[in-house]
Amino acid sequence: MGRELPQSLEFTPKEIIEWDDGFIAVGIDGELQKLDSNYTQIKKPINPFPTPIRNSTIIDSKMISTWIDSELMLARMAAFDLNNDFIQGVERSELRVRRTLDSAIHPAGNIWSHVLDAEPLAIDSKNSSFTFVLWRKGIYNMTIDAYEKWRSVEPSWSKLSKYPRAEESVNVIMNGEVVEVWSRGLGVNRYDHESGKLIEQKIIDADGFLLNLYHDSSNYLLQLNDNYVALYDGEKIFLKAKLSGPINDATWNERRQGWYISGWREIIFLSKNEYQRKEIAELPVYYDSKRNIALCNDSNWYYVQLNDEEE
Repeated sequence: MGRELPQSLEFTPKEIIEWDDGFIAVGIDGELQKLDSNYTQIKKPINPFPTPIRNSTIIDSKMISTWIDSELMLARMAAFDLNNDFIQGVERSELRVRRTLDSAIHPAGNIWSHVLDAEPLAIDSKNSSFTFVLWRKGIYNMTIDAYEKWRSVEPSWSKLSKYPRAEESVNVIMNGEVVEVWSRGLGVNRYDHESGKLIEQKIIDADGFLLNLYHDSSNYLLQLNDNYVALYDGEKIFLKAKLSGPINDATWNERRQGWYISGWREIIFLSKNEYQRKEIAELPVYYDSKRNIALCNDSNWYYVQLNDEEE
């Protein structure tokens, strides 16, 4: 193991997002830092807005993020041009005294920004547009320049209405020519990407409720309650497994036709025919299966190699 690990981050990481020129490291308190393709840090971490980032997506060189502060009851959505440097925002104390819409503070360095009047639940992008869901408001599809293409009412499934929170949206994914909205009760609505017309509605047959999901084309990894995950091929669930705890991230590996999962003090590979696990001391938030390195929530990188991976 003579290879040198990337430098430790100066903040607690929440996730790593890949883009054309490298990666963006996102911190649990809203920090942002660019990394190059070798995870070398570019300049210092910056906090454009003094609250946690809920979710983010990247279209070309534009990053769209949402922020929410439950205590102050405020939320934002803004876009950054990743060709420019991030800019440091105000201190959190400023948010407490700027409470009116006219005086609202926005993330520093944005190319556009909006005050949100509801909790942002999920966001995803495809080609030149992005889709997001606001709690009890609905689904919105917009261009990268924040022009609204279409909107739809909050999804509902009659068979789920009798179960608490079963209709609550968990995630939205833009998959090919459709937009999919998934609910806690495993309801799925599929909308036409361009028009927003509802083209399919169904409920996935599975025990438990949905906490999150990851996808790549027709390959889905469903994160369920009680530390279960399930593999779904767009038509049916064909495998279910119980992990040691919740997961922080998962990436599809096309060559091996399976998922690398950053779990609870473990890195896992899971496919239709394989299950491999490597226990580690810290909590991984990101795993690079090509380089066999994991970024953990102690801000450090570690070598993590599963049994049959090549050196």
